[in-house]
Amino acid sequence: MAQQDRYINNIFEVLNEAVFVYDQDMTIRYFNKRAEEITQFKRDDVLGKKCITLFRDSICQNNCALCMTAKTGDTAETIQFSSPFTRKDGVTRDGEFHVGLINKGPKNQREVLVAMTDATEVNQLREDLKESHSFRSIIGKSPMMVELFKAIKNIAAYDSTVLLQGESGTGKELVANAIHFESPRAANRIIKVNCSAFSENLLESELFGHVKGAFTGALRDRVGRFEEGDGGTIFLDEIGDMSPQVQVSLLRVLQEREVERVGDNRTRKVDIRIIAATNKDLMEEVRNGRFREDLFYRLNVIPIQLPPLRTRKEDIPYLVQHFISHWKGSSQKSVKGVTSAALRRLMEHDWPGNVRELENAVERACVVSEAKRLGPEDFHLPAAAEKYPRQATARPKLTGELIRQTLEKHRNNQTRAAQELGLHRVTLWRKMKSMDLC
Repeated sequence: MAQQDRYINNIFEVLNEAVFVYDQDMTIRYFNKRAEEITQFKRDDVLGKKCITLFRDSICQNNCALCMTAKTGDTAETIQFSSPFTRKDGVTRDGEFHVGLINKGPKNQREVLVAMTDATEVNQLREDLKESHSFRSIIGKSPMMVELFKAIKNIAAYDSTVLLQGESGTGKELVANAIHFESPRAANRIIKVNCSAFSENLLESELFGHVKGAFTGALRDRVGRFEEGDGGTIFLDEIGDMSPQVQVSLLRVLQEREVERVGDNRTRKVDIRIIAATNKDLMEEVRNGRFREDLFYRLNVIPIQLPPLRTRKEDIPYLVQHFISHWKGSSQKSVKGVTSAALRRLMEHDWPGNVRELENAVERACVVSEAKRLGPEDFHLPAAAEKYPRQATARPKLTGELIRQTLEKHRNNQTRAAQELGLHRVTLWRKMKSMDLC
């Protein structure tokens, strides 16, 4: 028997799991070397002591899984569960527990074996991979992009309407995708409609549907995109190009969450989240009478301003490498990266077309280049002197007075004031805070 015990002990000692055994009185009878490393307790600290000595209140509560196994468990069953645990040094870690009976004597004495692994790093890696997956198409490590990612996570859980504003090519559709797939609606569809791609009548039919005979060519009933996306999300791109008539119909959807098909007098309820996007200044469109003010405020519940690429140039190296790695022609030609000279040229360019322009430039360079690393000659970008042959005036020094004047000009709209000053809205807010302007 002693030889068999030594054999089992040797097996337990070479395992990578923390292994300990306790009896039906919850007294610890065995504790391997790996258990010492993971829990920071020494054998002498716990052998002959109650199980609560090891885990204290981090696991040991009324009828915990370990206690119940000792009291009521069956030798044929193994219980698995995850739980945080606190080491001897007070550090909390994530544990994966496998618990089962290894002995049940004639008088029902029980011995329970616990195999535990420290899953803290694995769980953190899973979270990191999840975050990477959620934003894998949105590349950026600059502070303003980190704040954007946080904003997406914060608002995704709620059904509030989102208005994405930013220049063309800043990634509004990617942000809409991220919000949808981070949300509880992720299992359902995200419907995308470019409002500038349809005439007024066709857009109304596209969004709300129509009944047979509603207009010439309406040969059968048609379900609109709002009904099609019921339970999911609808992304309305270029919403600033929407006609006044369609704006009225959209306002009803936002207010009542119901649609009325063209040519029909019956309303239909829809459960859908609305994300709108535009590269126009909608407030300016309101002032000029081209966009309904009530619709603007219905859309502008959660406004998100996407930064242009020229304000986050530190992200360009990551974007370039991402586009090279995901270039569709990589199976025919191997491109490893860009030269230092090429990267400098890319960083000098202001990218008026933003990320979309950069992606196209990288793809074109991959096609025309014969080298494994793209050089500046592969991008055909104008030199700085060609782009800016003459600058009449330098940007004025950013003072508190200048900020106050700009805010007053834009009726305290920080987003528009930041655009005029060439700053990100968050940067402007920080400047205002440092100057006691807010």
